[in-house]
Amino acid sequence: MHNLLNGPLDQRWAPRLEALLGAGTAAGADLVEVFLERTDHLGVLAEQDTITSVTPAFGMGAGIRVFRNQRDGFVCTNDLSEAGLQRALEQALGMLGLELGGLNRNPFAGLPALRDFAASKGDWLQRSPELLEATQALLGGTNQLQNHGQHLQVRRGSYARDWQEVLVAASDGTFGRDIRLHQSVGLNVLAADGDHRAGVGRRYGSADRPDDLREWRVEDSAQEVCDSAAAMLYADYVEAGQMPAVLANRFGGVIFHEACGHLLETTQVERGTTPFAERVGEPIAHSAVTAIDEGLTSGAFGSLSMDDEGMEAQRTVLIENGVLKRFISDRAGELRTGHARTGSGRRQSHSFAAASRMRNTYIAAGPHTPEALIASVDRGLYCKSMGGGSVGPTGQFNFAVEEGYLIENGTLTKPVKGATLIGEAKEVMPRISMCANDLELAAGFCGSVSGSIFVTVGQPHIKVDSITVGGR
Repeated sequence: MHNLLNGPLDQRWAPRLEALLGAGTAAGADLVEVFLERTDHLGVLAEQDTITSVTPAFGMGAGIRVFRNQRDGFVCTNDLSEAGLQRALEQALGMLGLELGGLNRNPFAGLPALRDFAASKGDWLQRSPELLEATQALLGGTNQLQNHGQHLQVRRGSYARDWQEVLVAASDGTFGRDIRLHQSVGLNVLAADGDHRAGVGRRYGSADRPDDLREWRVEDSAQEVCDSAAAMLYADYVEAGQMPAVLANRFGGVIFHEACGHLLETTQVERGTTPFAERVGEPIAHSAVTAIDEGLTSGAFGSLSMDDEGMEAQRTVLIENGVLKRFISDRAGELRTGHARTGSGRRQSHSFAAASRMRNTYIAAGPHTPEALIASVDRGLYCKSMGGGSVGPTGQFNFAVEEGYLIENGTLTKPVKGATLIGEAKEVMPRISMCANDLELAAGFCGSVSGSIFVTVGQPHIKVDSITVGGR
């Protein structure tokens, strides 16, 4: 018992897990799944030239899910003793009207050899920056903001390091282990001069790179933030109206992620909230649009060796030349909708059941240059950087433009602020008529039914022929 709780989550857990899986299937469950995790988090916040918050956190727990027909029951626990895990299994079975020692109709053959994706990752936590190094890097960031910015009232930097070890076992023969490492650093400023205000922030992140913070090009990041704040500080407010827009690459992809990507998850098919449920094989976007969700790009925030249901990562083409090809699916999604799993069963922690969630999701590069997109617009809006926003259950969205410029006669002219992009996925997707050749990805976080997870958004520069722009 002592060795199991203090050692790695590995093959030594097999006997205990096999006992659970066997007991659950003997009780009449079609499938039993156990998710074990151990976590180590460090968060640091710097404001001006002072470290104002340090938040370490450690965790360990299990999530147990049982399926019968198209229903499932889920229970989580921090008690990883034999009795604690059996009690959680009993509660999950009870949700489906099953009892331990029941029907014995589904014999369990035992677990196969462990698929250990973590074998080469055992030293990642030790190699990552410790608190002193992280604080020095952050203070260097806020100092660079002071060097490059003007009229800055607030300078803020934040760092987060999240290490997670997982072990997944299921009665269908799934038995896999992985270690994940995510690091992110953000810089934010508030510039003010009289009645003029501008707030700008950027976040940079990577997965599976212990040295990432050490390689952070802090001066370039600070310059990017300060240049944006300077451009927006004295900008005029944009006039509201319907107009074409060019959205920049990288984090511009947040609109596709939020407004369309979620509608391509089988959780939305199950709920009946996606307008695309019966559209596989049909055009749902302009022929210029190909969209991909994958977990394979090296270092990307949403990449993973296996998902939280133990399935190896893969590349999924969601939309090809405007035609809907696939949905993002997990175990429950496959069971209830018939859409095959895509290695997309993800969860924030053992406290959540896995659900179909995006990984690295982006619009693919096209044949044009960014300059050609801008040159094709007589009068419109260039969205260089997107801010926060909200999305309705069926794809209605509004997103603030953090840094924007007017396009007049095919040329970028004056900066404008206060712009909001308003629309609905099924209407906007057919209007994305041009995609540039400069695809880039950006780190982000996504909240949904299985908690907050690490994702990547992305796109090349894209042109939307017409979109509602809110302003003054």
